[in-house]
Amino acid sequence: MKVKIIIVLLILQSRFFFTQVGINTANPGSTLDVKGSFSTNYKVITSVIYNILKSDQYIDFRGNSPSAITLPQAQIESNFGGRIYEIRNGSNNNIVLLPHGSEKIDVSKNANAQSSLIIPSGYYAMVKSTGNTSGSTWVVSFFPYASPTDSGIIKFSPTILGYVPTKASQRKIPLTFNGVSVAEKGCKKWDVNGHTYCAYQLGGGKSFYETFNLGKQIGGYIITMTSNDERNWVYTNILAPNSGFNFNNNIWIGYNKVANPGNPTAFTWITGEEWTIDWTTSPNSTPQSFFAAGEPNNNQGIEGSCHIYTNLNSTSRQWNDLNGNVTNFAGADFDQVILEFNED
Repeated sequence: MKVKIIIVLLILQSRFFFTQVGINTANPGSTLDVKGSFSTNYKVITSVIYNILKSDQYIDFRGNSPSAITLPQAQIESNFGGRIYEIRNGSNNNIVLLPHGSEKIDVSKNANAQSSLIIPSGYYAMVKSTGNTSGSTWVVSFFPYASPTDSGIIKFSPTILGYVPTKASQRKIPLTFNGVSVAEKGCKKWDVNGHTYCAYQLGGGKSFYETFNLGKQIGGYIITMTSNDERNWVYTNILAPNSGFNFNNNIWIGYNKVANPGNPTAFTWITGEEWTIDWTTSPNSTPQSFFAAGEPNNNQGIEGSCHIYTNLNSTSRQWNDLNGNVTNFAGADFDQVILEFNED
């Protein structure tokens, strides 16, 4: 054993004398060239609160409750920059990955200096130290957030939505919300994308912003319909008179104006999804939307939210933009809600 340790130390010390180090090769092609297998520490944890150690590398969470895992403090030892940790969520609950103290983590191009990263059940993240001692001390170098049923096409973004939805089976339905009753009328699953759509009858009208918070509380999100196929399925299974839901009133959809700094406001899906494009229309290709003629028109500059017309206003249930603060339009309340769930 002592002989092996001495050999390893000699190999490591050689980096001070040679530009490149090779293991199992006399002609290394990189700074460190290993011609053979490679191993790091693997640890299974179940604790709901865990502070990552400097000796950790790959962490597999298998706990029975949501977990908070904290990364090490920046520069706790010399040459800390570049360190990599891998975290796998092998549980049925979310992991909240936290930088130490006031440090931050860069999650994506559009989400820098975040205070946390949520790793949903069944997902995996790799993070790397930036070497900074404050600010963004970590970056996410790999985070494959895409449901298998999405086939990597839908591009759902929990960062844009602002939270990670729960599974449909884990939704929590309150008896009341902001002073009105909440009754779930039923749920249906679309086999094409694997998503579940649940319908709710409220005891009174609610604004877009209230409805967004209701969706977050239950665990889903306000419905998004980015293709004609999805819209037609929703109409047939939830909106149509024979669907069994009797949903004839105004219904908010998750398409809203966003005031990007330095740029004009533009409508965006709350999940970061993109439209399916019809490339055959002339003279311009068009998104597969279903807005009424001339909509969305941002009337008087205050219409920043979108909804499905009532059955009386549009039997085909076209869409319109409206002030997101209203709770009633054209004599009908916004008292019917459709929430979408990515997983069962």
